[in-house]
Amino acid sequence: MRALDVSILAYAANRYAPEHARAAAVVEELANGTAPWALPWSVAEEFLHLVTHPHAVGRPLGPADAWGFVERLLESPSLHLLGATEAHARTLTEVLASLPSGAGLPAGFETAVLLREHGLRELLSADRGMRRFPFLVVRDPVHGEGWSPAEAPARRYRVLRPRPVR
Repeated sequence: MRALDVSILAYAANRYAPEHARAAAVVEELANGTAPWALPWSVAEEFLHLVTHPHAVGRPLGPADAWGFVERLLESPSLHLLGATEAHARTLTEVLASLPSGAGLPAGFETAVLLREHGLRELLSADRGMRRFPFLVVRDPVHGEGWSPAEAPARRYRVLRPRPVR
């Protein structure tokens, strides 16, 4: 099972973002597909905070519109919502121990704890910072990394030819 991070959701909701089309395709495929996927509550809450904040995005959504986006995701029959369990405190302690000492908690810490707690390893995220957690396999389906064998995009590079000498 794979989980979605806030970056993919934010790109999928923001039709003005250059990453919108790819992120929306990933979210739609998961939400409408039969393969199980996960959404941590921390991601849903961070999404609400991010897309409604006037200084975080160029065109913020109203709270009702942002929640409506999340509600449509919650209707997916293949979705597994991830929340804290009785093992949360123990898992949090394990993740804290895996981080370098003397540094503050990195962004996405809450999400990483929930994923570890539920035994999920694969995270779809455009946030490179999530790679700090060694127990996660982070795939970026928006910027070119495939998220499933069927969806792995072929990398195509433009071949630059020298200009003819005149």
